[in-house]
Amino acid sequence: MPSTVERCELIAPPAADLAEHAVGDVLRRAARLGGGDPLLRVPGPAGDAVWTAAELLADAERVATGLLARHAPGTRIATCLANGPEAVLLQLGVALAGMVLVPVNPRSSAPELEHALALSGAASVHAAVEVAGSQVAETAAAVARRLPHEVLVHPCAGDWRALLAGGGDRPSGLPDVDPGSLAQIQFTSGTTGRAKGVRITHSGMVATSAAFVARIGLPSGGVWIDPMPLFHTAGNVLGVMGALWQRAEHVVVAFEPARVLALVAQRHATLLSAAPTLLDLLMDRPEIGTSDLSSLRVVFTGGQTVRPSFVDRVEQTFGAPLITTFGMTETCGSALLPSPGDPAEVRRTTVGRPLAGTDVRIAGPDGDPVAPGEPGELWLRGPRLTPGYHDDPAATAAAIDPEGWLHTGDLAVMDPTGACRMVGRLKDMIKTGGENVSPEEVEEVLAGHPSVARAAVVGAPSERWGELVVAFVVPAAQPGIDAAGIDPAQLEQHCRSRLSPFKVPRSWRVVDQLPMTASTKIQRAELRRMAAADPAPASGRPS
Repeated sequence: MPSTVERCELIAPPAADLAEHAVGDVLRRAARLGGGDPLLRVPGPAGDAVWTAAELLADAERVATGLLARHAPGTRIATCLANGPEAVLLQLGVALAGMVLVPVNPRSSAPELEHALALSGAASVHAAVEVAGSQVAETAAAVARRLPHEVLVHPCAGDWRALLAGGGDRPSGLPDVDPGSLAQIQFTSGTTGRAKGVRITHSGMVATSAAFVARIGLPSGGVWIDPMPLFHTAGNVLGVMGALWQRAEHVVVAFEPARVLALVAQRHATLLSAAPTLLDLLMDRPEIGTSDLSSLRVVFTGGQTVRPSFVDRVEQTFGAPLITTFGMTETCGSALLPSPGDPAEVRRTTVGRPLAGTDVRIAGPDGDPVAPGEPGELWLRGPRLTPGYHDDPAATAAAIDPEGWLHTGDLAVMDPTGACRMVGRLKDMIKTGGENVSPEEVEEVLAGHPSVARAAVVGAPSERWGELVVAFVVPAAQPGIDAAGIDPAQLEQHCRSRLSPFKVPRSWRVVDQLPMTASTKIQRAELRRMAAADPAPASGRPS
């Protein structure tokens, strides 16, 4: 990595030549290096279910053998499960069997589940009986009846031992798995249009997990408290695979704030991971001040841009550095990442430098690299990234150019050391009166006002100005502050003292909460719809 960047393109040296190339190889490696090491813990109402490396390998092999009794290698196997033993055992068992995992959010609507099963061609779906009051298996059965191909539905009632039935005591005959073969089809949580099926390879998962844990500093024998959903790359690539690679105890848990805080103390956790929204909820818990968080070395987050004030608050609360990744499903969950040893300013304002084996370019409109400090579109390239979208050559060609660069649609700035700061989305940029406005810049200013808990800024159509800046504001949870306590005039003055006039919102909407995707990203498309349905004031120039 060069110490000074003259143009915003970093061509990474090749990633380490790993002896383990397929998902199953990493599990076998863990069992070989320390069969008695505790690798998986899943707390439950009847006590914790715990697997050593040897036990996890044996049970995953039994799951694989049971699957092979019904399906051929290459078959798509869908899961629709909350965090728990079944999700982990099926992920590993499907990989050992040379089949393809299709993990689906258990809170998906029937049309969303139907789309995932139809596009992937899944032959079976293991679905939870119930998640958060939703009858998931019942919905899956109804969806399966509508599909043109046969789909076996396996209701999962929480008894993970049922997965081992049919596997025998001494599994054998597992296939050799090509590292370049398809391991998973994961569906993006896009805010518009139908979700695309991202193709993820075995070698991509292995290379990503190894590079990720090396950068974040998870030690062998560490303990990782992980409420990240296992149907996303953050949970099943960075989490499951990262912990396996580093032979750390992976504590898989549903997100319940009090439970997560208790586990950090009980298990003397080394690493805690949670989306920014979930970290917010943890810090709002009354017991946070008395919880023993002293064992934590790192707190990890991602999925959305975080502000320096948020980083400061997390680090002061948890007593550990906050590491924020930039990642996508297409990058197996992580592409850019600081390290815990980076200077505070790098952690506060950037998403760090590229992981091993990842090329990065900040591209101008002509596709050439821009100079350090200039914004441009973030392009990524490397063998661990997705080869494309399943059964969608048009979407693949639109996202990945002939030179292999993935055009992320995200705007970034690279500093002279190669660290990158995210500054917005190309499609979210607001154009008002011929000027460009970054929503994130305005949101950061609004977040600094004491009456504001969260804010999101979008453009509303304007015949005269093209777009007008509209702010959606969630009041801070403080005495005396509610919807009536938000004074738009004060917020406007706050913005005018810190922003150019054309960036100041022209319309203010006070809301109880912001619409979010399943991966806790703001649904800006929904906010744009709301803003357009209730037009902003047309008087005055946005300047």
